[in-house]
Amino acid sequence: MNEDLQLVSQGENQEVFGPFGRSFIGEFPTRGTLSIIAVAILFDFFVAGGWISFLLLSVITIFLAIYFCYNYIEPHFNSRIGVEREKKLSRITKDPNHLAMGDIGRLLHGYGKSAVGQVWDLSGEVHLAELFENSSEQKDLSIGNWELESKFKTWLKISLTWVAIFVAKYFVLFGTGVLIWVLDIQSIDLVAWTSVNVQYLIFILILVIILYLEDNIEYISNLFVVPDIKKSALLVILVSILDFILVLLVYTWLYDQIAGLPADEAFFFEASSANDPLILLLLFVCLAIAAPLVEELFFRGYFLDKLRNVHSDTFAIISTGILFGFLHWEPIFGFWDLYQTGAATIGGFLYAWLRIKTGSLWPSIACHSIWNGTIFLFTFLI
Repeated sequence: MNEDLQLVSQGENQEVFGPFGRSFIGEFPTRGTLSIIAVAILFDFFVAGGWISFLLLSVITIFLAIYFCYNYIEPHFNSRIGVEREKKLSRITKDPNHLAMGDIGRLLHGYGKSAVGQVWDLSGEVHLAELFENSSEQKDLSIGNWELESKFKTWLKISLTWVAIFVAKYFVLFGTGVLIWVLDIQSIDLVAWTSVNVQYLIFILILVIILYLEDNIEYISNLFVVPDIKKSALLVILVSILDFILVLLVYTWLYDQIAGLPADEAFFFEASSANDPLILLLLFVCLAIAAPLVEELFFRGYFLDKLRNVHSDTFAIISTGILFGFLHWEPIFGFWDLYQTGAATIGGFLYAWLRIKTGSLWPSIACHSIWNGTIFLFTFLI
């Protein structure tokens, strides 16, 4: 039984109250509460008419968020109730799977780290410091079916692999440019987007070679297990909505204020290509199918699982998100233009979290495809 829970049941913590007369199990605030506060502040920013109204509105909404979470969501016992508290305590400790009407704190947070509780706390881990520590006794060493390696060896492999796909990306780009120039090809966009699809085939080849050298080819099939359909579909919808809000509203606004938005990305060298069905098909295949599939295999598959073997899940999510972002950095087109890098990094964080939560690569591929497919849809068809 949780130590704090025992203390409350024995009456030893009855005089230890937080705000609003609540006595708590675990820590306050959890990351779920902090997330609600962050959303409240973001809402205030967009609806406020100025800085003074923003500050006043923030004070009110933060208080309401804390009051609501502290009283109705965070795990607690109201020791002022006496007998009712003892009944609730007995109900929770005797039947850990029982959910009573009105027991919202247990429903959302859970005792003993229930599945619902881990969703509310975002990770299920109590202390933020623990997220960046490697706890080998609790780590599932079977992630990716690799033998546990040192952090140095893991990062060396990941770094070399990332460099290989980054170099391959520009090797194909320059090779295509030379081919167009030498052969004096007129349909530049047709060749260009064909070469980008070929580029993703080369990426797949790189991954297959790496897994072959590690004697772990079957790892790819393990990534494509079929997850719980209803749960995964709901998470895909929520993550996609959050992705659009964070990138298109929050990140885009902040980037514009700090550095100014870059010019719209040009997909074609020739304006007439936007009306060519074959070229549009190649572009759609590249954006909505090839890129999501291949990039997820690397960043939410190989890289993520490699890092989860030697780091916490949160550290792996942050690291792979940054690596994913910088794969979208295009120094030859704009060395200091990091808009795409930041946008991809945010998506990388969300997709990695989704992969871990569902245990499958399909949901993150779906979210990635929704993002790219929506860009294609609004750019060329609407």
